[in-house]
Amino acid sequence: MKVTVLKQASYCHDRTVENKTLRRQIKDEFGVAVRRIDNFTLSGLAAVAKLNADLQQSDKLALISCAQYFSVELLQQLILEVHAKQSIKPLNFVSTVGNAANFYIAKEFAMHGSNLFVGADQQAIEKTLLISALTLAEAENQQAVALIWNETQTHRHCHAMLLENAHADCIAKRFTAEQLLSGSIATPFILDINDLYST
Repeated sequence: MKVTVLKQASYCHDRTVENKTLRRQIKDEFGVAVRRIDNFTLSGLAAVAKLNADLQQSDKLALISCAQYFSVELLQQLILEVHAKQSIKPLNFVSTVGNAANFYIAKEFAMHGSNLFVGADQQAIEKTLLISALTLAEAENQQAVALIWNETQTHRHCHAMLLENAHADCIAKRFTAEQLLSGSIATPFILDINDLYST
């Protein structure tokens, strides 16, 4: 199964940055709607915003994303509010569902195709690209945005890839997951998902 990686982009931020500060930075830099959005979703918005000029405006534009966790900071805040016997804000509760990030991103960039959030920490990029390839196989002239979040103790990183189908006879290059997530590979390039799983 082959896909063409048309463009890649990423966004990284320090985990200690306050939500209000990050919202202002992303709004100023990319001009996207950021009201009431947590840092996890903001990093995805910023990564996709870097691809925005290349996104095909179509009802078929899909969004497939993957992360080990959704917004850890938001969940911790909810636990503290419950412990302090404070009311939970409804929008904060809704945002604790992993797919909430996809909802906000799809809404901001008018993505009306398939929309799926996958929770995984092992082979995250492989799983995301496989689901993206299956989604792209459903219709001609379709594009998909694949998002992969990676978090460490100090930083949150979101990597975005704009994908479309590749012809079966195209020659694919072999890359490791680490190479793909580094964002250092010149685009466009053809990727065989089966080769990625075998590395």
